[in-house]
Amino acid sequence: MRRTPDTTRRRLLAGGVALATAVVLAACGSDGGDAPAATGSATPSDGPWSYTDDLGETVELDKTPTRIAAYGDAAAALWNFGVTPVAIFTWMDPAEDSMFDGLDLSETEVVGEVYGEISLEKLAAAKPDIIVATSYTGDTTDEMYGFKDKTQLAKIKEIAPVVAVAQVGSMKDVIETNEKLVASLGVDTGEGSQVADDKAAFQAASDDLSKAAESGLSVVPMYGDADGLYLAKAPDDPALKYYQDIGVNFTEIGGKDYYWEILSWENADRYEADIYLNATRNSYSIEQLGEQPTFARLAAYKDGQIHDWESLSMDYPSQTKYMEELAGWLASDKDIVS
Repeated sequence: MRRTPDTTRRRLLAGGVALATAVVLAACGSDGGDAPAATGSATPSDGPWSYTDDLGETVELDKTPTRIAAYGDAAAALWNFGVTPVAIFTWMDPAEDSMFDGLDLSETEVVGEVYGEISLEKLAAAKPDIIVATSYTGDTTDEMYGFKDKTQLAKIKEIAPVVAVAQVGSMKDVIETNEKLVASLGVDTGEGSQVADDKAAFQAASDDLSKAAESGLSVVPMYGDADGLYLAKAPDDPALKYYQDIGVNFTEIGGKDYYWEILSWENADRYEADIYLNATRNSYSIEQLGEQPTFARLAAYKDGQIHDWESLSMDYPSQTKYMEELAGWLASDKDIVS
């Protein structure tokens, strides 16, 4: 699920945006102590390294990067591919973010946990070789998601080059881009590797989900809060688009805005679907949703067919687990609205 501070594309589960304060880059020249190096299955080469990212920016270094900093979603994906970042910045405390469940944060410096507020001093002290960020439609090499503004991004690029992984199109494409990136960093992605095994499990889960989707049950991903009900448009989310491409029947959501149609609670029953997927970040609980009379009238709510919609990083194991859960719901839930 995309998160953004832009008020015209707001409420993408970011939980609000705060402004960053100005900081100096004096720390860039300090030694900053000994931060942990990247770990996992990566075996970097000694030769020159070149990588062209999804925004067309080519980064060239004398050696393969071993010290990687990253924005939250990108960081979690790197971890699950076998690369532990030396530093991360994100929009909430990563220790409380389900995206990082099962990942050891003890050797990684958290340099920002409010959107746009990044400690440049701490980031510089971590001595990253590159910084991996996520980008979206409309982003450029000078201004992209995850950073407060152009000025902040320019200062960060003085610390280390920024590599963008676009979170657009199909989830499978995004994951394969991450695979390409980690392969360039020395992670073994060939036959017999952990990545190859994870990829095979991902494909098996995809096949199972496609089979389960033959039930034809209709699905609406959403979240709700005090302002109303937010219904997601599957084509605008890489994971949802992939599920749709392999057969999941997402209800077509109206409105001209990107990603969401926003309904007042009085209109929460505009769409009927067999299954609602309720975001696990920032959304009302099922009990709170039921306190909204119009939502409580939905057949999916009455029949207990409200399930979790998890925020997951773009890697094989994370997505495999959720596809298995979604396949189970599509296979076991009832057709209640056709």
